[in-house]
Amino acid sequence: MYAYFIDSWVFEKCGRKMDKLDLGLTQKGASGRKIKMSRLHDLPSSIKECSSSGIKTFVAVGDDDTASRVMNACLKTEGLGFVFSYVPMCSEKSEISKTFGYSTITECVDALSHGRTAKIDVGVLSGRHYFITAAVFGGKCSLVFETYSISSLLKNHHISVCNSNIYSKKPKHGKWKFSLYDGMLDAVIAAKPEVSFLEKMIQKNDFASFSPDSVFLVDKITIKSKQKTVSVLADSEKQLSSPIVVEVAPKHLEIIIGDKFHAI
Repeated sequence: MYAYFIDSWVFEKCGRKMDKLDLGLTQKGASGRKIKMSRLHDLPSSIKECSSSGIKTFVAVGDDDTASRVMNACLKTEGLGFVFSYVPMCSEKSEISKTFGYSTITECVDALSHGRTAKIDVGVLSGRHYFITAAVFGGKCSLVFETYSISSLLKNHHISVCNSNIYSKKPKHGKWKFSLYDGMLDAVIAAKPEVSFLEKMIQKNDFASFSPDSVFLVDKITIKSKQKTVSVLADSEKQLSSPIVVEVAPKHLEIIIGDKFHAI
């Protein structure tokens, strides 16, 4: 049995995609209960209600913010045994769907109907927020180890802690892994090369344009900033207080996987 948690904006902006999704789910025998999520929706109560009715597969429908919201609510619900999936309505911007091995609605429907699953690691920020792909930290931050800290002198850089590979290039130094299975995370200092003004205008503002410069395999690390509040993109955007402790929760999330899934 399935429960589909659909962000409210999807009904307004993605009518044709929703029709295609409904048709595909009906044809593949993967239809289920639909829950429309408004901004003030009591998500934990809806999850508990679905679980008590026997539903075990919880599917977020929307964007990566939607997926992060539903996943976090599920993981924070005590005693909930569930499988998580995600239908991206903005597939070209979805890092999570790429991680799961599907991006189009057809691929998502096929994955749901086949029901193949895998248990993957997830990252945890300060014991409060879970993430699937990576946590990317804005501002001037440093990686704090037990006896020393590391930061970058480069102007155009960022620090991230990765569970999956959000970059298109291999790092110059360090271990190259980004595994979803190994019970570890990759702490990364990544740099973006200087480009011309014209290139800045046409270049996409995404992680593919950054190159990992240094990579450290960790199971737990602290991120520190001179700023009291740090902007963090961890599947969805969050504002957290510094210092931020990032650690791994091994094989903590069971997901529906598609044909393109690569755990490494």
